[in-house]
Amino acid sequence: MKKYFKLIALLGIMLILYFVFLRLKPMSEIPEFEYNSINNEIFSNKNIKESDKNIIFLYFSCKCGDCKELINNIDNYKKLLEEYEIILITTEKNIDTIKAFVKVKEIEKLNIPVLIDVNNNFPSDFSLGFSINLPKVLVFDKNGQLIENVNPFTELK
Repeated sequence: MKKYFKLIALLGIMLILYFVFLRLKPMSEIPEFEYNSINNEIFSNKNIKESDKNIIFLYFSCKCGDCKELINNIDNYKKLLEEYEIILITTEKNIDTIKAFVKVKEIEKLNIPVLIDVNNNFPSDFSLGFSINLPKVLVFDKNGQLIENVNPFTELK
């Protein structure tokens, strides 16, 4: 009986370590992901169009002061859209709050996808560890390779 208990405990520890490794392993390319858009459509890594633009993922909260400040300057987005495809992913769960935020910030005019991380999968999907500061900005090249993990947004040139 003790042998089985030890075996089960060992398997449990190995399983926990495996999931910790998956969450902490370094990311080098856009991972597989799937989130709902604010239009209740599924958006995944397969929706990213092939283009000659680099891709910016901005993970934010509608309630975060730094996130609001980052998103406030809509002119930055207009300039960045010339060189980058931008994808916004929010931690907010309330669709009305998100839509109001997008409308006030005039993001809807720029045709930028706004995705909802309902299950808080972004940190694990993008191998960011267990605790991250918001906003989180990740930049990938046109081939989907990680260029840099930027914070704050103003570092983007």
